Amino acid sequence: KKSSISFSLINMATKTAFDDLGPEANKTVDEFMESAAHNFNLSPSATPPKAPADMGPPKDAHEAKERGNACYKARQYAEAVGYYEQAIKMCDDTEQLKIYYSNRSAAYFGLKMFIESRSDAIKCTELDSMWAKGWYRKGLAEEGLEKYHDAEESFRMGVDCAPRDEALQRALQEVKMML
Repeated sequence: KKSSISFSLINMATKTAFDDLGPEANKTVDEFMESAAHNFNLSPSATPPKAPADMGPPKDAHEAKERGNACYKARQYAEAVGYYEQAIKMCDDTEQLKIYYSNRSAAYFGLKMFIESRSDAIKCTELDSMWAKGWYRKGLAEEGLEKYHDAEESFRMGVDCAPRDEALQRALQEVKMML
């Protein structure tokens, strides 16, 4: 017997580039994955590894972050958001908190939820205005929102914090071409 698509998978699918699936969203998980593999030219071996499941609640913020990271690597962004949310709620260390917000920003970005991604990136920059990664995440989210002038400013702030960061340099140059 095939299982039905979970709520989080439906939620993720409706908030990503899969908006054109229409009636296929009612297919079973196996049919959906087969269709996705065909549509995106994925071989069965390209299926991402399983994220942690049925392990009970995380015991601390670090464990929640690690589970979020596993979900993120498996491209299970909605699940990653949930784990990063738990890490944020359990954390009282500013250095770690900015990382958890950054990770959740990346997961929201993976879901194409650019407003939420930007909001978490802003929180990163509020927690540490000299942390280049927070500015990078903010710039990416702003690009997703087509706020190219804002993205340019965010990438520029990131470059000011880390002048040798090649990803920031490249992002700044690319966004300038969009202006």
